[in-house]
Amino acid sequence: MKTPEEWMRDFEAKIAEAQAKAAAVQEGLAQAGGSASSKDGSITVSVAPNGALTGLELTAEAMRKAPGQLSGEILEIARRAQRGAAVKVAETFGAVEGEGSETYRLITEYLPPAEEEEQQPSGYAFNEEYEERAVTAAPAPPARRPAPRPSVDEDEDFGDGSIFKNR
Repeated sequence: MKTPEEWMRDFEAKIAEAQAKAAAVQEGLAQAGGSASSKDGSITVSVAPNGALTGLELTAEAMRKAPGQLSGEILEIARRAQRGAAVKVAETFGAVEGEGSETYRLITEYLPPAEEEEQQPSGYAFNEEYEERAVTAAPAPPARRPAPRPSVDEDEDFGDGSIFKNR
């Protein structure tokens, strides 16, 4: 059986270990943001460790792209930046807790897929055919309001009698 002094020493060692792990996680998370750019460098997206958008830089070259193409590229680059940040967060916990830990397993279970595995969800596809149609299609003319009906004397429509008179 441990003496109170031995128990206290063990307890203090566990506290010191927990503090060191917490400091390592805090430092790792502070550096775990992500950033990604388009191949031509015209679009750069930065994200926080939790994947929240922290920056978006567009050059004049990016602004010359078709709206559908630009939005599609921004989304793709943001996904890459978010995955990069998520991998850094996972690496931080893997280094602190070990890659066999439950924490590491939970974090890596929710990592966004790598680029090769990515599939666009239905309803959000950006393809060249859609973009071409969207750019070349003329905007629909504004809806025309129906011509006003000729005014009619209200008394003729309903007669002269009041609904409030007793008959």
